[in-house]
Parts: sequence; C-alpha cells; structure tokens
Amino acid sequence: MKWLLKKFVDIDDFLDTLEEKDREYVLTLAVKKLFNTINADDILKIENGQWTVAGKPILEAEKNRLIAEARAFLDSKLWKLLQKDIQYQANRKMFLFSQDTMTLTAGKLWLFTLDAIKTRLEKLKDGTAPMVKRNNS
Repeated sequence: MKWLLKKFVDIDDFLDTLEEKDREYVLTLAVKKLFNTINADDILKIENGQWTVAGKPILEAEKNRLIAEARAFLDSKLWKLLQKDIQYQANRKMFLFSQDTMTLTAGKLWLFTLDAIKTRLEKLKDGTAPMVKRNNS
C-alpha cells in the first residue's frame, strides 16, 4: 500500500486537497520520526471534560494519582533544591558569563522552562487543568 501511494500520488496534489488542520496533521506525522516531533495529541490534555493522553482517556484513579504526585513533588525538598539550582545556573549564564545576546537568551530560556514546569505542576496539583485544554465543540 505504501509503495503504491509513493509511486502514484503526487504529494503536492494530495496536500492541496486537505484542509489546513488536516495538512498540519499529515505533515507532522510525516516528519515525526525524523525530528522527534510532539504535538498536542501526545501530551496530557482535556477533551470534552475527559483527561486524555495520546487520545486515550485516563481513568479517575490515574488522574488522582497524577494530582497526588504533583502535590508531593511540589512540596518536596528535591523540587525546592532543583528550582534554586536552575535559577542559580541561569543567573550565572545571564550575568557572569554573558558575552552576547545568545548566552543571555539561553539563561532566560532556562527560567522560562522552569516556570513552565512549575505552572504545569501547580495546575495538576490543583486538579484544575492538565497541559493543554482543547474544546471540540
């Protein structure tokens, strides 16, 4: 089947027949193996009020376990130490070793990543929302 499609289907014609969202989906699938891409379907999200990962619903018990793990991790000494370590390393990058905008940007990116992780953990801890919220209505 695959060889048949490769041989007889012009990829440009095929992509032109798709709607924009379908085109993005097909192109993401096409490069997924090469570039290790991740899209919204791969992560924890809400679909029609149901928590899902990779399109599969999460059981209530697993959802509760994730919430409990987020609470435990946010309250842990390890998390507090890791946050301080990342902030320290980012500050060193930005203020002590910054020779150009690239190293300054690298330090800011570390802080942005730390904030993103902390925000996601806090939302999970509260049980309010996982990573991506999507309404299919």
